[in-house]
Amino acid sequence: MSRGSRTSPIIREAAVLGAAVLLLGALTWPLLFTYSGFGDHSDWMHDLWLVWHQSLSIQSSQAPSFFLNTSYSVFNPTYAFYGGTLYALTGALSLVLGGAPVAAYVLTYLLDFAAAFGGWYWLARMAGVGRWLATVPSLIYITSAYYMLVIYVQGDWPESTGISMLPLMAAAGLSVMRADRLRLPAAFALAASGILFFGSHNVTIMLGLSMIAVTAIAVAICVPNARRQVTLRGVARVAGVLVPAALVSAWYLLPTLAYESRTRIGGEYDRATVAVRDTSKLVSFGHLFTLSRASARTVPSPYPFALSLPVLAIIWVLAGILILPWGKHRSTWTRLLLICSGMALVITVMMTHVGLLLALPRPYGLIQFSYRLENYVLLALCGAILAALVPAGRASRRTRVWRLMAIPVCAVSLVAAIRQISAFPYPGQDRYGVLRSYGQIYLGNIEDYQDVSAPMISGQDLPTVDIPLNAVHSDRASLTVHARPGTLVATNIAAGSYLVHVAGATPVGVDSQTDDMVLRIGAGNGARAVSTVKAPSTAASIPTETISVSAGDSLPVALGRLLTLAGLVILVLQLVALPARRLLAQRVRVSDPARPVNAAQQ
Repeated sequence: MSRGSRTSPIIREAAVLGAAVLLLGALTWPLLFTYSGFGDHSDWMHDLWLVWHQSLSIQSSQAPSFFLNTSYSVFNPTYAFYGGTLYALTGALSLVLGGAPVAAYVLTYLLDFAAAFGGWYWLARMAGVGRWLATVPSLIYITSAYYMLVIYVQGDWPESTGISMLPLMAAAGLSVMRADRLRLPAAFALAASGILFFGSHNVTIMLGLSMIAVTAIAVAICVPNARRQVTLRGVARVAGVLVPAALVSAWYLLPTLAYESRTRIGGEYDRATVAVRDTSKLVSFGHLFTLSRASARTVPSPYPFALSLPVLAIIWVLAGILILPWGKHRSTWTRLLLICSGMALVITVMMTHVGLLLALPRPYGLIQFSYRLENYVLLALCGAILAALVPAGRASRRTRVWRLMAIPVCAVSLVAAIRQISAFPYPGQDRYGVLRSYGQIYLGNIEDYQDVSAPMISGQDLPTVDIPLNAVHSDRASLTVHARPGTLVATNIAAGSYLVHVAGATPVGVDSQTDDMVLRIGAGNGARAVSTVKAPSTAASIPTETISVSAGDSLPVALGRLLTLAGLVILVLQLVALPARRLLAQRVRVSDPARPVNAAQQ
């Protein structure tokens, strides 16, 4: 091969990479060049605040914590039920960067964009699509109204990470499955995307796995050629990386599965279904099928949500179904195109008809907002775009014209995305301001994960034992209380007895007004933490009791930590063994005197 032929592909790939960098810069400039916290209704600042607190927990105890401690409550099990691994990894990244939670937080958003774009590009290139056309599904996905909404309006960082990892996880998984052996780049991409996907957003995990399962079943039934390419060895390679990656999050996912129904948010199914019904107007036909990205507002949901689907891309796909050839040489990709288009249609019907959505098993009713399904419409649509773009022999004139129409479709989507994010008020809230309020809840509801399974006790007339924020260190605290044995006291401990261990007192219920723990002094069952109660004037006649509270060690908690350790060990051994095996093979070839000798050496 000549020097020019060797460098030409590199130059072409560099051109695509440069264009991708410019594109991502146009979509992420508010993250990079403003100090905005993105609106009063956004969770953007709240998630940053949680990242900061988890980084402080890791700095204090060298391990992530289940609990959020504030001036309002302590031992609040926020990280035990929501995005535990994502907050822990970003908190650790903050420490690596020298205690820079804002920089770490923004960097993860940039990685999300890169993962979503790169995942679709990788899938298209594996399918045989040319370099520039391979960017079409990537562009449509990351410039969609919903993708912009999750980041800049809702500020739902765990969900944005979860939906961004799905394309990369699919691409890396297919690469590992199709290869003759496990290779480090694909294995690392699969492990990293798997860790972040399973450690991010519970609803996204459920919906994403459901979509992957349904798609795999449909392809297995309807596409014999694809079914024949799936080997037991390839599936085992994927499972060997993806299962340990999922186990990395077992430290919080196992307690979530075990105790979710005992929390406020898990036990309020009726409230969740009401939210689904109330926000269903946001996904009306007029809001979805429009070229405008004007905000859709309803009375129960006043947020500035733009939920329009990429209508031009949908029209382009429908035209492709009519224009593309249906011969045997395109049979596989035609079937995949129809499967993805059909899935997009089915999910759209489910999203816009709440009765069908709520007829699904109970966990699907807990998604809170039916518009969350829009991302899976986009995934199916981008899959259809990819299938339509795969070359099939000699293209006709009308096929070439149809493909060229992808350029204005992407351009319109990009301009609409830039206009959508430019419409938000900047600079808005100062993102660094959240770091000046250590013990305060800046945004968001921290009552979702309090225990509602214990007996309700009115704490109105009970003495109060509040644990000061500065008394909690490394998930433990202790205090001395002046109270007679058997006395009931209200506390500010937000976790249930299944996640904390109390000594010197016994948990007997929760305060009916605050959902915090109520204790009976004396006859404790062992643990550490709490505060001090001022003794009355006759304090000399009242005995004292030392109460301790610490993180619990129930079976789901202990088993989850053990599985996380096992997952980490397996992944590290695999990723270290791959380059080591390659180096060993190279040394054997060099040192083996019986190795083949080429003509040049002779």
